[in-house]
Amino acid sequence: MIKLLATDLDGTIHTRNNGFNIDDIETLGELGEQNVCRVIATGRTFQSALSVIPENFPIDYLVFSSGAGIYDWKNKTILKTINLGFEDARIITNILNQFDIEYTVHHPIPDNHIFFHSISSDPHPDFERYIDFNKAHAIPEEKELPEEDYSQVLSFIPEIGLFEEIKAKFNGIKTIRATSPIDGESIWMECFHKDVSKANGILHIAQMLQIEESEIVVIGNDYNDLDMLQYFSKSYIVNNAPDDLKQHFTILTDVQLSPLADWYRRFRW
Repeated sequence: MIKLLATDLDGTIHTRNNGFNIDDIETLGELGEQNVCRVIATGRTFQSALSVIPENFPIDYLVFSSGAGIYDWKNKTILKTINLGFEDARIITNILNQFDIEYTVHHPIPDNHIFFHSISSDPHPDFERYIDFNKAHAIPEEKELPEEDYSQVLSFIPEIGLFEEIKAKFNGIKTIRATSPIDGESIWMECFHKDVSKANGILHIAQMLQIEESEIVVIGNDYNDLDMLQYFSKSYIVNNAPDDLKQHFTILTDVQLSPLADWYRRFRW
């Protein structure tokens, strides 16, 4: 019996141009009536997630920043945060500087939509787009990173081989690969505290509610969903996901065609 459903947000049940599908919203409503816990697990920061999810959206919990924070949707309370800290942020940015990689360093939760960013004479195009899109919250970094607490570091990597080379330099840091939601193809590297993951965020909620792992379903669409897709046995991926991911998980319909409703019709029972 399913007692908790966790779904990614962008590219799974939400698109920038069309928002949410009514069939998916109705499915979440039906699950709520059946006392199934509904969770959105997203890589978005807290404020970014709130900017696209309506206040009356039919979910129970929000796992944001890839698991760095957990929010009780009904009671409007942040239940848990895991920040990266200054020392690890400095180590990460020093290594990224060695490779001439652009990055953003985000304030602690819940203000992790605000960030310092590197300055480059020849920046990655997606870095420029990210800064332009978030310019109201972007602070150019000067000579050194200010000695403060931080939640995460986001960097913009030209190709996957370099991603793996840089990742190998980090010890005791959670490194997540994501596909840019801005252009749909650029490689992002997200660095967090070692205990951060979508899977851990979902497990924290499940333990609070005394839900077994076998009673959990997860749905995703991209590389930053891999830790939860690989951890839980009931894992599904939408058809617009990268081909190499679709080889390993049960495939649902495209994000535009209501994948939650598709799961409900085919697999709920």
